[in-house]
Amino acid sequence: MTIFLPKEARRSMTIYQLECFIAVAEELNFSAAAERLFTTQPAITYQINALEKETGLHLFERTTRRTKLTAAGQSFYLDMVQMTSFGRQALKKAQDIQEADRSRLTVGLRQLFDYGTFSSILAEFQHQFPNACVDVVPQDNRRPLEQLRSGQLDIGFFYATEHSRDRDISFTPLFSLGYHVLMNPNSPLADRRALHLADLKGQSVVSSGAFDNFLSACQGPSLEQLAQVGVDCSKISPSFEGALIMIQMGTAMSIVPCLSTAVIPGIVKVPLLDFPPVTVEIAAMRHAPRLEVQSFIEIAKQKYAHPHDPLLMETLI
Repeated sequence: MTIFLPKEARRSMTIYQLECFIAVAEELNFSAAAERLFTTQPAITYQINALEKETGLHLFERTTRRTKLTAAGQSFYLDMVQMTSFGRQALKKAQDIQEADRSRLTVGLRQLFDYGTFSSILAEFQHQFPNACVDVVPQDNRRPLEQLRSGQLDIGFFYATEHSRDRDISFTPLFSLGYHVLMNPNSPLADRRALHLADLKGQSVVSSGAFDNFLSACQGPSLEQLAQVGVDCSKISPSFEGALIMIQMGTAMSIVPCLSTAVIPGIVKVPLLDFPPVTVEIAAMRHAPRLEVQSFIEIAKQKYAHPHDPLLMETLI
């Protein structure tokens, strides 16, 4: 690091020269200053001579018996002590900010995600990184990758169907979701082991904004496809919760990809065979991967590698 003098000086002095000067000014002894800085007395003398030459200042009165600051040296010393103190404070502040930034993790969460397992991932991550701060923010279904590329997210969750491979982003598969038809247990189709889209002819399927965006991202059945096989798509719910109530009441069905172990009170789910399972992936930028990001991904892989216990409604994606 170099501190520059006014233009007329045409030279510069270094931090090490200032450290040597302050040590001599406080010790008033070149040998003692050398011991303090773990160097030799000739090295200290060289640095002080260079500093005086570059600044044009006579800083010390030196005799064989003693070393004394000149008036200019005393003034220079007081200012340099204050300046170096400010420098240390500035460095410490910048280091603290950088460390805080490194330990902050921003994770995107999709609508209708597996909240139960996600909570266990967060808990394990906080156990491993107790000083880390995790921000969980909504993930945009319309432009999911842009939040990663722009730095808004450190980690995001994606469906393999909604992106092409990107060399700048690392995708790690976590689990697959099969499509299921959700219905009331008293529905005539509730006892079927599996269904095709054509089997839903004459049935009512409720749609909601969250589901429509999700099915589009997963390339699941569209309302147009359902209408073509004779499904009534006129029922609309403003929320996923409202749609579940309609299904529990037996007034409508719904089609969602979900974990095979998902358990939804008052609802039966029957596999739909017309659409392949969709893979859920966790993703982060490849460049300069941070330890926190790598650890979060490893924890997620471990959590989804083990068989799931029966899961409640929150496990729907």
